[in-house]
Amino acid sequence: MSNLYPYQRGVAVLSAMLVVTLGTIIAVNLMWYVSLDLRRATSTLAADQGLFYLHGAEAWAGDILRQDKLASAESDHLSEIWATELPPLPVDGGVISGQIEDLQGRFNLNNLVTLQGNEDQVAMRQFERLLESLELDPRIARVALDWLDSDSQSAFPFGAEDDTYARLDPPYRTSNTVITSPSELLAMDGVDFASYRLLLPYITALPSGTTLNVNTASNHLLASLSDEIDLLRSASLIEERAGANFSDINASFEGDVDPITLTRINGVSQYFMLSARVAIGTNQFTMYSVLQRDNSGIVRAIFRSFGAL
Repeated sequence: MSNLYPYQRGVAVLSAMLVVTLGTIIAVNLMWYVSLDLRRATSTLAADQGLFYLHGAEAWAGDILRQDKLASAESDHLSEIWATELPPLPVDGGVISGQIEDLQGRFNLNNLVTLQGNEDQVAMRQFERLLESLELDPRIARVALDWLDSDSQSAFPFGAEDDTYARLDPPYRTSNTVITSPSELLAMDGVDFASYRLLLPYITALPSGTTLNVNTASNHLLASLSDEIDLLRSASLIEERAGANFSDINASFEGDVDPITLTRINGVSQYFMLSARVAIGTNQFTMYSVLQRDNSGIVRAIFRSFGAL
């Protein structure tokens, strides 16, 4: 080395530094990709594990609902075991929690139309009263009717059919059939996210023709049944059921609702929603599962949504 000229020694030093730098960059990149692959593998494993836990929670919820049907087939109310929120329970690698809600304690949007696809006037007026009770624009009811009904004629007044949505960017058309999720409201004319979030706890999308379970319905839902029931009267009705079921639904509501509406309420439910959440390490997973329970107590999932409702 001593025989090298000064500039040659400088080139040698730079070359050595370049080799060390390149080696360091390669080593760091290798460590990064190994770490990334490890993270991906861990997340994939956690996702598979979380999915198994969520399906296990669904099976557990089904068993709870089946046992409830066998124990008290004549009534479903908020003092039963299925209505108790499951606190976080430890599982291998994390925790799981969940709750079951009665979907027939909500207004079924698909009831706005009959099985033939025409307007159901009783359900329409009920939905308008619900919107008014929540201080939302009652025009939403007419817009939802046009989205669901089988014709292409805008409901009077304030309806919205294909001509309204065709002017949007991007354009689209109404479904003209029943919906599978209340989130479809967000695609309807005049429904913003704030209104949707306010309305969501009171609505659902079930097969047409379901009844309202007054044992689990909120005060706003009870008030929507009649012009004679305001929030003060609905609060007294909730106090009457005392956290359980009405002893005689006909006797409690006969003076407040019309005969047709009286046939559309009862105290038994077939449709429930499980909201299950599992956390494994830093990974969190949520599943919403709509469960249908038949008269024999058999429960099956008819709709699942992961991450968002």
